[in-house]
Amino acid sequence: MIPPEFIEEVLARSDIVEIIESRVALKKTGQNYSGLCPFHQEKSPSFSVSQDKQFYYCFGCQASGSALKFLMEYDRMDFVSAVEFLAGRLGMEVPQDRPTDRGASEKRKSLYDVLEQSSTFYREQLRGHETKDRAVDYLKGRGVSGEIARDYALGYAAPGWNNLMQKLAVSNADRQLLIDAGMLTDNPEESKTYDRFRDRIMFPIRDLRGRTIAFGGRVLDDSKPKYLNSPETPVFHKGRELYGLYEARKRVRKLERFVVVEGYMDVVALAQNGIGYAVATLGTATTADHIERLFRIVPTIIFSFDGDEAGRNAAWKALRSAIPAMQDGCSAKFLFLPDGEDPDTFVRSQGREVFERELDASLGFTEFFFQTLEKGLDMKSAEGRAALSKEAVPYISELPDGVLKQLIINELSTRTGLSSERLVGVTGLDRRAPAQPATERTQKQRQLKLSKLGEHALVILLRQPDVAKLLDDEDLTKLIGEPEWQILVELIKWIQQNGDISTMLLLSHYQDSSYFDYLRQLAEQDPMLDPDQLAEEFLGTLRKMVLEGDTQKKQQLIDEIAGKKPSELTDEERVLLQNHLRKAR
Repeated sequence: MIPPEFIEEVLARSDIVEIIESRVALKKTGQNYSGLCPFHQEKSPSFSVSQDKQFYYCFGCQASGSALKFLMEYDRMDFVSAVEFLAGRLGMEVPQDRPTDRGASEKRKSLYDVLEQSSTFYREQLRGHETKDRAVDYLKGRGVSGEIARDYALGYAAPGWNNLMQKLAVSNADRQLLIDAGMLTDNPEESKTYDRFRDRIMFPIRDLRGRTIAFGGRVLDDSKPKYLNSPETPVFHKGRELYGLYEARKRVRKLERFVVVEGYMDVVALAQNGIGYAVATLGTATTADHIERLFRIVPTIIFSFDGDEAGRNAAWKALRSAIPAMQDGCSAKFLFLPDGEDPDTFVRSQGREVFERELDASLGFTEFFFQTLEKGLDMKSAEGRAALSKEAVPYISELPDGVLKQLIINELSTRTGLSSERLVGVTGLDRRAPAQPATERTQKQRQLKLSKLGEHALVILLRQPDVAKLLDDEDLTKLIGEPEWQILVELIKWIQQNGDISTMLLLSHYQDSSYFDYLRQLAEQDPMLDPDQLAEEFLGTLRKMVLEGDTQKKQQLIDEIAGKKPSELTDEERVLLQNHLRKAR
């Protein structure tokens, strides 16, 4: 979407230390800066930022990248938003490569604009609509003050089918934009378009930059559905967003934990009672994206659910989503409120101190894990203990290596009566080589592993991308036939298509690909050659690769021919085999 040369200029003009230092405490150590890694919990600094290379790297969790990658990982921006953010700091306007791309970027901007206009309209309706008293009385009855309503930008969608449409849809184009933003519902069969939200308290959902990206609406009575959410749009993906995250980061100076609740009013009520670190999922189960996002900010997440069967099932799903993110230092806990209570009603009746005591006493990850798996099992019998092991091992194998994983293995050992060593041997739970299934990303990285020659060519290409221009179509054709060289061919083509490319821009382009880590590792290697020797070495390495590939193919063919009976050979195969045997003598 954005011209590579513009991204290159933005990266060249941006100071990665300045950008990261505003979010992470850094200290000058030699030529680089260091600090505690923001992507995993640690006590000793292993996070390094190089001002010369404009690159960050963590020696603990191997997180790495440019200023763009940092904004995408830490602030959860998409690529375009990260470029726009850096450009905005420099007073630069982001150009577009093609008319279609310009249209896509302008469309996103228009969606943000119309969603913000909708939020303003709903706030105005809460203050001035003729039926506003119903909404105001409802909020007062729930204990919501004017200050909290302001901070969370609460609004009111009055009764009626076209209030928002009449206000904002001046033209057909405006109407379509509101439909695309999820604010209007289009019914082609009845040729009707009408407001999606009607007679509801409106909760704007904001991203980390404070932009309104969607809405949740709650009814003022007991009608159904109780909550109505915006649909998925180009700027809103409910599986990644959390209501109240933007507000929590503004309200609490130093966040130490988050409590995850199910409803918008729960978040608002907790904030009203001095607990400003609550967030809510958006009508969906807690996802791995939600959990990873929160663990990047705080070490502790507490999930608060109803104590009924549905609440415990939701908690178990949250625990399963949390398993891959449970690095040492991360803590996931579970609070189950009494029947008939939710965080909103409980905190209003019991107050902040009681609720926070309940949070402090909530079930730990390990306790809830085994409590759930042991339900219905006779732990006094050998069969019950064996069943527990069978259920627990697949989940434990997905935990990241570390102390927590070992402690849970020890706990399973205690509950089953087997020693840890025996348990590991019987179940295949290898502490040093976990029996967890490889992720799709890991599998792809293994498939992309090149030969030594191929890796050497990639190291040179990453060090001096200009060498890709030395190849023509005929040269590339010789490489295309080999699957393991696919990554090399892909990089060469991309460099040729995009002109002058630096190593930084090349890595930035592939930062979301399945083989970014592999490329980063190769980029850190030194080819041990002078810059003026790299071009000749690159071409020579490619020639060796092609020759080696031809030799391997020929040998495979000889092996296949040798395995046939003499009567099965063609004349051509017989001549080839005879020549091979003659050379062998």
